[in-house]
Amino acid sequence: MKTFAFLIAFIISFFSFGQKYKLIYSTKSLIGSHTMYHPLFEGSPVFNQFLKQNIFNDNLQRFYTNIELNPLDRELLFSDIILKLESGFLNDQGSLIPVSATTIIDTNGKSYTLYRNNSRTLHHLKHNVNLKDTTISGTVFYPDPLSSSNEVYGGNFTDNNDETNSYLNNELKEVNLTASFENNMFLLENKHLKIVNQSSPDIQPTVKTDSIFRFNRSEIGFEEINALYHISRFADYLKDSIGFKDIMNYQIAVDVYALNGNDNSEFISSTAPPRLNFGQGGVDDAEDADVLIHEYAHAVSHSAAPGSLIGYERSAIEEGFCDYWAAVYSKMLNEYNYKELYNWDGHNEFWEGRSIDHQRTYDEGLDGNKYIDGELFAAMLMDIRNNMEDTKADKILLQSVYSWYPNMTFLDAIEQIMKADTLLYNSENSGTIHWLACKRGFLTKNCENTTKSNYWNVEIDYDMLNQGVLSLTHPIVNGSVKIFTLEGKLIFSTILNGKQLKLPKPTFGIYILQIDELTKKLIINNL
Repeated sequence: MKTFAFLIAFIISFFSFGQKYKLIYSTKSLIGSHTMYHPLFEGSPVFNQFLKQNIFNDNLQRFYTNIELNPLDRELLFSDIILKLESGFLNDQGSLIPVSATTIIDTNGKSYTLYRNNSRTLHHLKHNVNLKDTTISGTVFYPDPLSSSNEVYGGNFTDNNDETNSYLNNELKEVNLTASFENNMFLLENKHLKIVNQSSPDIQPTVKTDSIFRFNRSEIGFEEINALYHISRFADYLKDSIGFKDIMNYQIAVDVYALNGNDNSEFISSTAPPRLNFGQGGVDDAEDADVLIHEYAHAVSHSAAPGSLIGYERSAIEEGFCDYWAAVYSKMLNEYNYKELYNWDGHNEFWEGRSIDHQRTYDEGLDGNKYIDGELFAAMLMDIRNNMEDTKADKILLQSVYSWYPNMTFLDAIEQIMKADTLLYNSENSGTIHWLACKRGFLTKNCENTTKSNYWNVEIDYDMLNQGVLSLTHPIVNGSVKIFTLEGKLIFSTILNGKQLKLPKPTFGIYILQIDELTKKLIINNL
């Protein structure tokens, strides 16, 4: 009887929750699942209010919201409830397992079905585009004619109304790339993107009966091949090299002759599927890999944390994130002048371009321009990458994006980077990240005499009486020290001045240690 009463209460509370909140998206990263909701008012979502939940693989939960929750709502959210239910069975190697099935079309236009049993995902069915892959050859800039020639804009390396010359032609690189073959025609599309005509001027995508797509910059088709190659290569890096298989699981529509020829480019998230448009004013935007990757990185961010791009610092973080990936990709192809962003499209008579090769710091104050302030964030991210293993830095940063939420600050973004390092690499890079965040003025506490090597070494020793002593190699001044269980329960909190702190008699196991903005996995052994 008690069981029946509990079940009735659960069903009533579940549907009450489902009527009050709308599931916006649910996605998976390398180390967990990430879900976002909007509250409902008279059946419609309230867009400037949100509930963001991260559930990591070790069951550590992080929860962010800007609204008051009643205890029941919080309990249901922490239970990772799927709001849309359809009961049925899943055939698992001949055994029928009762499941709930939820089909979601998220704001990315990505469609997938979750099959769950006892709040555990048993199967994740993706609905992808089926293409007949083929290989074509074409010519591209690698990543742009100035980087490959070690030149700066001017002289023989100018736009000149989209004209080519022997110097620019010498910087063309022949490449092979994946396209599609249908009805005896080679089409410029693959699993990552499709070249389309979606914005004026009316220039239809190039199709051919043979597989040779070799153009120079003055010919229609060059920008299409340039976009198809560089975006696909970058997407392959994210998915195959650093392991984010589920990022951008849809085919994005790309128009390289768009925006009425204006000198601008954009990512549009409100269409299904989302779009990328590249203008032709000045140097054609799609001729510069920095521009291509920057705009595609907006789509990557939106795929990992849709609905979170609200607030000034959050917008500046976004621009810095995209500038970072533009610099990373350019450096992968050619290290010449990679910190000068858009050095073919910009740094000329058309616009000033951007740079992450500067010494500006956050504590000097923000400019109020999201692109300029984004440069500051991008510079710190590149500092981090240049002081640790490349792929680890990229993996930590992209993992942190899954935890982004509206109205984040730069400090919040750094905190998420720290947490990603904790969960991916047991905080082995936290010292480096903290040191560089201090150098850029984002962090101010406990920065004195901080170096790459000496800050984040933590030792915990227990004597024969199980009296614990936490020892730091770097002294803490008026620092907050907290210890959490892996479920997020606070079990110890104090203020530390100095390098050592006595801890209560321990229960041996694995915990999360937090010192100010830093987090580290804490293993307490019975020594």
